[in-house]
Amino acid sequence: MPGKTPYEAFSAFVEPLAGALNCVSQVRFEVTEGGKNQLGKVHGLFLTGTKINDGYVPLKGAARRLEFRARMLYEIIKDDRETYGPLRVTTKAYDYSLRTADHQGVFDYHWHPTGLSHESRPHVHIGAAQLRTDAVLAAKDHIPTGRITLEAVVRQAIAVGAEPLLKGWEDRLAASEGPHILFRSWQMDHDREVRARQAQR
Repeated sequence: MPGKTPYEAFSAFVEPLAGALNCVSQVRFEVTEGGKNQLGKVHGLFLTGTKINDGYVPLKGAARRLEFRARMLYEIIKDDRETYGPLRVTTKAYDYSLRTADHQGVFDYHWHPTGLSHESRPHVHIGAAQLRTDAVLAAKDHIPTGRITLEAVVRQAIAVGAEPLLKGWEDRLAASEGPHILFRSWQMDHDREVRARQAQR
């Protein structure tokens, strides 16, 4: 989602995300300082809350009350490819989480390619609310997923009981997700990673 200025690139990135989240919740996003117009630095985007709290917002309609959190790291970058620039936003990490109102995890979609965790690939954690004490999986297990869009997670939240707040929410999610998929560089990143692993063998 390109822009001519850093702010245009940021707006083109965040407005569809906010629109997608409006399908299930009122969005009040926050960014770290300089996040709307500073190139070359990784910024935090807190879509469902603020950086000073845990960022969960309640969802309507679930038989069991649910809360949702969406946050990510991103960078505004230069991109000389035709139709991709001159500036665009690239996602560096994400955390999309659904839990019950009593803080029991339902699912957590994570991607944190840098950091302390041994798992740098995109993955999902199945929350403790979904697992028996003698389950094969544990809430801490990393289940690889490939990169997940925020829109896919909103669809999943609706599938498990969140009430859509808008008529035509399916169309809104498709309209938001389409440009993101068109301009993503995930596949190229994945292909490079596969080639690098093959070369190490």
